Amino acid sequence: MEKEVTRKLEEALREVKQLRQENAELRKKLGIEVSEPKEDYSRSGLTSVWSKTRVEEAREARNHVRYEPTSVKSPRVSSNFSAEEKINLFRTLFRGRDDVYAVFWFNERTGKKGYSPACEDPWSSKKGRAKKYLPLTDEVILGHLTGEKTIGLYPLLKDDTCWFLACDFDNQGWALDALAFLNICQDYGVPAYLERSRSGNGGHVWTFFSAPVPATLARQLGIRLLKDTMVIRAEMDLASYDRFFPSQDFLPRAGFGNLIALPLQKKCRNLGNTEFLNLDDPELRPWPDQWRFLSRIKRLGHSQVEALLEN
Repeated sequence: MEKEVTRKLEEALREVKQLRQENAELRKKLGIEVSEPKEDYSRSGLTSVWSKTRVEEAREARNHVRYEPTSVKSPRVSSNFSAEEKINLFRTLFRGRDDVYAVFWFNERTGKKGYSPACEDPWSSKKGRAKKYLPLTDEVILGHLTGEKTIGLYPLLKDDTCWFLACDFDNQGWALDALAFLNICQDYGVPAYLERSRSGNGGHVWTFFSAPVPATLARQLGIRLLKDTMVIRAEMDLASYDRFFPSQDFLPRAGFGNLIALPLQKKCRNLGNTEFLNLDDPELRPWPDQWRFLSRIKRLGHSQVEALLEN
């Protein structure tokens, strides 16, 4: 049995090596950088160089805690971006439905919490009237960034396209699983970035697109990357993987599809959550200047997504 497992792993590694060579050629054709960028901020999720085989990495990561996040905070760096520039940058990356958004609520009496579409009158349906949903405006984004509210975005657009793909990892082992997934993204030349979730016990790996991409293509790309991650991690089962956002290929007839909580919520940031993490930091601390980091994020084009899937 052990010999059979070893044989399968060796075959998988040979196949992955061949795919890397093919991907390197494809990245050159697509104009995507193959060599390590010089910019420090562009290194998040793209230029982590590992000298050992992926199976050895997974085993080492499993047996050591150096990749687990800690509560240690990085010193904050004041950004030169104005409030208007921050909102514009935020909306350029985290784009979804503009005609509706979700707001987080918490009932102190019952202890229940969740997200609901924001509307003028939450009780309108009980009054026999149709709900009038509130649009996602700059003022709403500002309220989220300043901690006045916590909002969620519906990533699946009306035409079944999306501006990003996010992979959600939750609970124990999330950091190791997310790092393994990020390394596969790196191998394929897919720019991907890790954000610690609102709870602090999970993370989102984000990939952004320069134009809306059909959700079917985006999710196919994510699923293939996830499958390769499972092959590389061998005996490790990626148990922390939860779902992709968008979570559907097509918009449901009733509803808006699954929502994702937006990052950089002020109160959560004070705890070191909802921030993007520096993958070169052994303690996975957030980037000191989140806005400078976000301004250097790379995005995939529609043709690049199709080329990656063809390969």
